[in-house]
Amino acid sequence: MGCTQSQTKASQKITKEIQKDKKKYNEEVRVLLLGPGESGKSTIFKQMKVIQDGGGYSEEDRKRFRVVVFSNIITQMKVLISSSEKLEIPIKNDTNKEYAREIENLAENDGEAWSSELAEKIKQLWADEGIQEVYQQRHKFQLNDSANYFFSSIDRIAQADYIPNLDDVLRARVRTTGIDETSFQIQDFRFRMMDVGGQRCERRKWIHCFEGNSVTAVIFCVGLSEYDQTLREETSQNRMKESLTLFEEICNSSWFRSTPIMLFLNKNDLFEKKLKQVDLSVCFPSYTGGADYEKASAFVKARFNELNQFNGHIIYTHFTVAVSTENIMFVFNVVRETIIQKYLRKALIM
Repeated sequence: MGCTQSQTKASQKITKEIQKDKKKYNEEVRVLLLGPGESGKSTIFKQMKVIQDGGGYSEEDRKRFRVVVFSNIITQMKVLISSSEKLEIPIKNDTNKEYAREIENLAENDGEAWSSELAEKIKQLWADEGIQEVYQQRHKFQLNDSANYFFSSIDRIAQADYIPNLDDVLRARVRTTGIDETSFQIQDFRFRMMDVGGQRCERRKWIHCFEGNSVTAVIFCVGLSEYDQTLREETSQNRMKESLTLFEEICNSSWFRSTPIMLFLNKNDLFEKKLKQVDLSVCFPSYTGGADYEKASAFVKARFNELNQFNGHIIYTHFTVAVSTENIMFVFNVVRETIIQKYLRKALIM
């Protein structure tokens, strides 16, 4: 009986210590969001705002994205027009050629130039056979993944009372510069997430996030569907190859030797579609699995995991669709449990 009471007291003490450590952990946890530009990091960051307790975007929040959406649509049509000239694929309709000249003369990222008349001209251009032919060769130039989504929604967006919906907000692109850090609470899990610009010119700022062993976990994002695309800032470098090089540096860094690393192979939906049109061997000559999604996804996962040189350092890999709130909610719940369990095991050992 005395032995049982002693065991009970010991158990209660351990439980109390775990709760104490867990409270301390939740106060200190910092998640670092890394990856090259356009891998989907900022979309995941937006999703944290959606899935957090009491989260979401208010109508006023969404209104602030109006000019971003307008700017994205104008800029991406300018890209298609300039690419039609470079690829020597002419715009077919004479009236559309006039529209193209007008749009080319607009300033970059000029969302204020938006009007219902401009929206109609962009709609007509998007339907032009020449522009559609250019779009089919988009791997040869830099076009946002969301371009098709916004062009296809232009009638809705052209309405005078248009307010961006959640899908619009998640797909609206604003380049991340510097470090964006925000606190989130999801159930009993409170954490600070840092989103750091992924372009090469931004990476020198990453070291400020590493210092002092303050990072609890790293989420590294990869654009899984970008195996046939090149960097926006260096058109001679393949995006997937860049991701592999960068991931090798991060997962083998002394800063993160005991830090959980979550590998998000993102844009999984686009990857599955692209495999039917572009063979993965354009990036990995040794790949022989054709358009088989299971073989292709396993192959890419293996290429990243084999870069890990630390024994016992597990890479937790997840296939994600950053624009899908349901998918990110499911994946992040798994990530949350992984981080908490790893911390509590460490607390018990100590």
